[in-house]
Amino acid sequence: MLLIRSGEVHDGKGNVFSETDVLIDNGKIIKIGKNLKASENAKVVEAKGKFICPGFIDSLNIWGGMGPGWEDKDLAEHSNPVTPHMNVIHSFDQDGMMFQRVFEYGITAMGLTPSTSNVIGGQIGVFKTFGNHPYKMLIKESVGMRGSISKTIKAVHGKQNKMPMTRMGVVSLLKNALIKAKNYDLDKEGTEYNMEHEAMKRVLNKEMPLFIHCNTKSEIEAAELALKEFDINIVFTGALGIKELKNEENKEKGIILGDLTQAMSSYSLDLEIEKIKELKKKGHLVAISCCGDETASGKESLLWNAALYHKYGFEREEILKMMTSIPAKLLNVDDKIGSIEEGKDADILIWTENPIAYFTANLEAAFIDGENTLDTKGATSCW
Repeated sequence: MLLIRSGEVHDGKGNVFSETDVLIDNGKIIKIGKNLKASENAKVVEAKGKFICPGFIDSLNIWGGMGPGWEDKDLAEHSNPVTPHMNVIHSFDQDGMMFQRVFEYGITAMGLTPSTSNVIGGQIGVFKTFGNHPYKMLIKESVGMRGSISKTIKAVHGKQNKMPMTRMGVVSLLKNALIKAKNYDLDKEGTEYNMEHEAMKRVLNKEMPLFIHCNTKSEIEAAELALKEFDINIVFTGALGIKELKNEENKEKGIILGDLTQAMSSYSLDLEIEKIKELKKKGHLVAISCCGDETASGKESLLWNAALYHKYGFEREEILKMMTSIPAKLLNVDDKIGSIEEGKDADILIWTENPIAYFTANLEAAFIDGENTLDTKGATSCW
C-alpha cells in the first residue's frame, strides 16, 4: 500500500484539489481525499506543496517498435501499401522501450503506431512505458486503424515504381479498402475469409476509429473528401495545418496534433492556434503528441510541446487534459488511465511545480501501476 499525502492533485480532467491524499494498493488508486488512513506498513510519500498529476500519454509514437538500437524496421510492411490486418503489438520490443526511459519525463503510456508510409498501415496498440514483457506492458490492442494520406507514402512506394505514386492513387486505395470491406459478407455464398476485409470491417462497424495521418491543409481536406461517404469514427493525426472540419455533425472526430519541436519540419508553420481553439469549442477532442512521419522524438519532446502550447495561450489545465485524459479517450483506454480517479491504474507523477509552466520543475516520482520507475536503473540515452 502507498499513500501520497497532502499534494496538490490535478486529476487530468480540469479539477484541482489542494492538500489531498491519494491511496494506492495493488497498482490501483483506491481512495482520494483528505486525511486518509493507511495500514501501518504502507509507504508514505509526503507531497505537500507538490504538483500531482496523471502520467502523461504520448498519443502516437514508434517507441518500442524500432529495436534497442533502432536497427529493426518492423512498423511498415512496404510490400503492400494496404495492410489493415497487421497488428503493431507484434513489433513491440520492451528493451527498445526501456532503452529510451521516456518515463523520466513523465510519459507513462503511449500509443504505438504502424508507420504513416502506408495508406493503411495496421492496428494501433497502447503500452505502458515501463516493464519487462510486452504483454505485461500492453494496456489494449487494436484501439484504432492507422491510415495515412501524407506525402511519405508517395516517397516510399513511388521508389518501387508502383501505386500509389500520387495523391490520387493514395485516395483511391483508401476508398477501395473501405468499399471492399463494406461489400464483404461471409454469410454470402461463395465468399472466402479475408483478413484485410475483416480488419477494415471493424472500422466500418465503429469498433475502432480510423487514425488518418495528414499534415497540411490540403491533405486534411483531401482526407475529409475521401471519407465523407463512410459513417466511421475519424481521428486526424499530425494535422498541424488543420483549420476547420467540414462535417460538423459528426462529433466523434478527434485531432492529435503533431510535434512542434521538429526543427527541420515546415508543418509547424501552418499551425493556427485560434483555429484549434475554435475546433475545441465545437466539441472536437484535441490531444498533443510527438507523432509524425516515421519519427520518435526525444523523451522530453512531449513536455516541450506542452510548454509551447502554453506559450501560445492555452490554459495549463487544458494542456494537461490534452496529454492525459483526452488521449486516453481517443485511444479508448480512459477506463484504465488518463486521470487520477478511484479504480484506475496508479500512473501518477509528482513534480516540484507545474512542469507545463516552469522549466525549473523537477520530476520526483513517476509511478506506473504504483511503482516509482525513477527508482530503477538502466542505460542512459540522449533519447
